[in-house]
Amino acid sequence: MSDIEQFLNAPPIDLSLDDIRAALDREPYAQQIHNPDEKMFPSGYDLNYRSAAVLIPIWKEPENGELYVLLTQRALHMRNHPGQIAFPGGKHDPDDASIQYTALRETLEEVGLSPDCFDLLGELGEYCTISGYCIKPIVAEMTRRSELSLCEEEVKSVHWVPLRYLLTPQNYRFKKKVLDTTSRGYFEIDYEDIRIWGVTAGILYGLYQTLARHIR
Repeated sequence: MSDIEQFLNAPPIDLSLDDIRAALDREPYAQQIHNPDEKMFPSGYDLNYRSAAVLIPIWKEPENGELYVLLTQRALHMRNHPGQIAFPGGKHDPDDASIQYTALRETLEEVGLSPDCFDLLGELGEYCTISGYCIKPIVAEMTRRSELSLCEEEVKSVHWVPLRYLLTPQNYRFKKKVLDTTSRGYFEIDYEDIRIWGVTAGILYGLYQTLARHIR
């Protein structure tokens, strides 16, 4: 059974914020997230990569203790990936003090949540893309639910998705398509009226793999 098949048949996991912090403390941040497309199309990933970061904001609903992940929908007029579901984030600026700062700065710019809204829980390994970025996912607890202020130039809308839904492999599909005679592959997840796919779904796959190792 392939790694992808094993993942799609794996059990759901449901962890607390403390469990997530402990899992991320245990895992080496240098371990790159496996991108199945890179194995299918290795020549497309022979690139000089640039650094980027995203924030995975997790909010604990006080009434029922449910954990939710904040995702954005990119503005429809954007040149790259218009309308796609994404984490807040962007490329690392040379003036950024750290890659964690990059993720927090971009989150402030995109949805208006300041760094003091978050308690950093840890990091995942980098996820490298065919567009030439190695993305560092930063996982953070959202400690207060401030009012969002969306940057209309970059963000069309935001969506709160239950973390337990995103940590249920049965909600994923692995899709293949042929582009210019080359087979390509990516994960996708449907939730209500949104479709999460590509890099965002790949990073969520990496989050599951990292957290699952904590409970084995």
